[in-house]
Amino acid sequence: MHSSNRHLMQSCSNPNYGAFTVLLTSCQLMRRATRTFLPLHTRPSRGLAPAGSDQYAMPSKAGAMTVFDALISAGITVVISITLCTREQPLQSLTIIYAPLTIWYTYSRYLLLTAITLGITMKSSEIRQRFFNYFIKNGHDQVSSSSLIPAQDPTLLFTNAGMNQFKDLFLGQEKRSYTRAVSIQKCVRAGGKHNDLDNVGFTKRHLTFFEMMGNFSFGDYFKKEAIQFAWEFLTKELQLPMTHLHATVFETDDEAYDIWHKDVGLPTTMIHRLSAKDNFWQMGDIGPCGPCTEIHLDRGPEYGCTDVTICGPSCDCDRFLEIWNLVFMQFDRQVDSTLKPLKQTGVDTGMGLERLATVMQNTDSVFTTDLFTNIIKKTEELSGLIYAQQNTLMKAAFHVIADHVRSSTMLIADGCAPSNEGRGYVLRKIIRRAALFTQKLTDRNIFPTLSRIVIADMATIYPELKTQTELVFSLLTGETEKFSTNLTRGRVILAQYLQESNNTKQLTGQQAFKLYDTYGFPIELVGAVAREQGYTVDTASFEAEMAAQQAQSGKKLTDLLTTLELGPDIQSEFTGYQELETHSTIIGLVHDNKVVDRVAQGQTCYVITRKSPFFIVGGGQVPDQGWLIFNGVKAPLISVRFINIVIAAEIKAPHALAVGDSVTAQVDPTWRTNAMKNHTATHLLQAALMAVCGKQIKQSGSLVHPDYLRFDFTYHENLTPAQITQVENVVNEKIRADLCVDVQYMPLSKALEQGALAFFGDKYKPEQVRMIDIDEFSRELCGGTHVRTTGAIGTFKIIEVTALSAGHRRIVAVTGPRAMELFQEIFNTTKALCQEFKVKREDIAGAIAKQKEEVKELHAHIKKVRSQLMHAQLHSWQQQTEVVNGLPFLLVSVEDGTVQELRDIAHTLNQKQPGLYMVVNTDTDGKSLFVATLDERYTTAIDMQQFGAWLKDQHGLKGGVNKNAIQGGGGIINVNLKQAIKDWIARQ
Repeated sequence: MHSSNRHLMQSCSNPNYGAFTVLLTSCQLMRRATRTFLPLHTRPSRGLAPAGSDQYAMPSKAGAMTVFDALISAGITVVISITLCTREQPLQSLTIIYAPLTIWYTYSRYLLLTAITLGITMKSSEIRQRFFNYFIKNGHDQVSSSSLIPAQDPTLLFTNAGMNQFKDLFLGQEKRSYTRAVSIQKCVRAGGKHNDLDNVGFTKRHLTFFEMMGNFSFGDYFKKEAIQFAWEFLTKELQLPMTHLHATVFETDDEAYDIWHKDVGLPTTMIHRLSAKDNFWQMGDIGPCGPCTEIHLDRGPEYGCTDVTICGPSCDCDRFLEIWNLVFMQFDRQVDSTLKPLKQTGVDTGMGLERLATVMQNTDSVFTTDLFTNIIKKTEELSGLIYAQQNTLMKAAFHVIADHVRSSTMLIADGCAPSNEGRGYVLRKIIRRAALFTQKLTDRNIFPTLSRIVIADMATIYPELKTQTELVFSLLTGETEKFSTNLTRGRVILAQYLQESNNTKQLTGQQAFKLYDTYGFPIELVGAVAREQGYTVDTASFEAEMAAQQAQSGKKLTDLLTTLELGPDIQSEFTGYQELETHSTIIGLVHDNKVVDRVAQGQTCYVITRKSPFFIVGGGQVPDQGWLIFNGVKAPLISVRFINIVIAAEIKAPHALAVGDSVTAQVDPTWRTNAMKNHTATHLLQAALMAVCGKQIKQSGSLVHPDYLRFDFTYHENLTPAQITQVENVVNEKIRADLCVDVQYMPLSKALEQGALAFFGDKYKPEQVRMIDIDEFSRELCGGTHVRTTGAIGTFKIIEVTALSAGHRRIVAVTGPRAMELFQEIFNTTKALCQEFKVKREDIAGAIAKQKEEVKELHAHIKKVRSQLMHAQLHSWQQQTEVVNGLPFLLVSVEDGTVQELRDIAHTLNQKQPGLYMVVNTDTDGKSLFVATLDERYTTAIDMQQFGAWLKDQHGLKGGVNKNAIQGGGGIINVNLKQAIKDWIARQ
């Protein structure tokens, strides 16, 4: 038997492929007829078939039924033996007589469809494990998925590819103990360059959250091995049919083309050269990139074109499904778009787990794989709708909800929170889009509940999800409920806009921006609602409105120093852990964004020394302050930063400087010491919060400054006063215990085994990390500076607890000298209050409360007296009322009147004699308040909108207007205002 046929037979009888085999035991005539009707994607093999029969591999239910229906239509009776292989029962057989007779045809067709449906498929969990096992067997280190929040990479909103965490390895800026890696990376594509949000729900494969399977080489193997690994995994481990796999290569990549043809043996008809649009990959606008080759599965004519000679991977039909992308990292794209060769070549491959699952589970949509089964079932339960019975639009709602609950759950668990900018805004768009589609299925807010299904499904893979269950649920509940309120208001406005645009069938950019800016409608939601009604949105105009708003906040500047090329000899060593003063030599100077050998006196420049004690950044700690000393002359630091990975200190040169000069770098000891106190206290605070509130506390940012510390964290509830006090007590208890702060270096895996906390936004080298261990009470991975024992902190005091957003909180605290200053200030204030109220310290609160009550009573009495005085003047004011153009009118001026008092006077006058009354009040600062009321019976004669506009234009009095009243303010009231109003009334 030919090897390819043997492989086909084996792959289709393999239970993991989900296909089946059919034995046609009949005469030569039947075999000839069968070959006539069999589609191209079905191939015969003679391995296990009995003598005189043929065995056929049918890779899909639709394909199989097409074959058998064609045979029956030709009047052929077929005896079919279907063999199903499972792990529990190695062989199960079902014999069906498939004949032209109507009754037998109907019954046998039912049996055949049932047997086909019973085919066993490979679960996603097994796909995942087989992938790891194969590449580990081939010398790859298994690397855990990094956070969805990219570590120290401002070029990315979210982790969107498996190679993100390896970016510095491809750039040659980082070395690790391995040169081969395999990972399954959680990814989100919902913003920026890689944005799939609009397509999700309406296609069979687009997702915002997905898992990227990938193998990587860092200066190890290249194109040949990468292609061979991929081919072997697909055709041997997963047993996909070789005859169904096609490859694409970059149009000028002859090397990859030859490997596919000469080494793998792929026919030239199944290798396709494509342009950079399809076969040149890059992570973002800048960074590692290179040509790629892709592997596609030909799923047969039932999915698209019938003529394979004119159809291929570049065709827009669905016949060819991309499975795997192998990127050959050769270049580093610069800011000016030029391609700079990488110091070492590499391989970055990516294969979507969800997409591969559709192949291995013999389904056409990612949403019908086992990765989404439980979410869809729970949605059915909560909505009362059956997914399979829905039309296309309703199924799209199921899809949107299922995908978006996965992405929002994973993002929140990794520390992202909804907000109006950056990553938080993208998360908010995802949640709100899901909320909009949820309303198509049910009036209930089911979206937060579905997050618990996601966590139950994925917690074994990503254990951190378990501790974030309540936070995720709380954030999603708050965000969806808030959006529901905005949605109700916004829909009224949107309906109005749709009616206004009935002729053009297009919403203007200004209308879309108003919905976004005022009601929080992302443009995607506006577009979705508009499409349902047969409208479009002027997105170009909307983007112009957005750009105009963003311009008010200033433009981002490109930091040219991030791409400045330094020579290989310019390397710096950080000595700040051991000392605050280091003697060294200048090895580099940077002036005007250029590397120079010397600078003149007075020029601002960056000085790079062989050794430097200046701390730059780590764990949220701010950079050091200090001095560079040249022959006894001190030059204060303007700033200190990294240029690439080299420490650079910015100064104004005190005299001419040159490479090779001696220099002493000195850290400001007070600055550093206080920063160290606050940094160690931040670690204690994190541990105390987890001890008091639970393990679900997750750091989402921190700032360690010499004057204070700021700690941002995710938690689903407000901290109570008792909890705040308890946290303070725990921290101060550890400070008084004077615990040893132990700095240890170890592999990342060992640190994590010991319970060390690692945080998003930080990057860790697997070979060696720095762990700060405070007597086992706190263990964190941290590159910052710390005190030697906790007693050096002195004391700790929380001065502020705020909610940044739903589920996102901030604590500000002080330690050491700043805490003592705060205590002294509070003591002096307390002492002054004791003297003022003539009470003991413990009675101050009661004395203040008593005084507040007395003041409240006095204000009430004053208000009563003022009301009595004003009512006493009503008779006099009524007598001053004039009738102008048939309208009773009066302008009343009062002193020190409140808005409520002005309203009361105008209302009372209108009750006494209906008309137009305007009551004004001018204070000593030249500011005025006014209220004008018009009785209902005169609203046809007097237009208050016009009156308000006239007051604004002619007298500078601005206010809110309705048909009966105006209320507002302005400057000094013109003495001629009364006569001017009378003249205006007379003209009406």
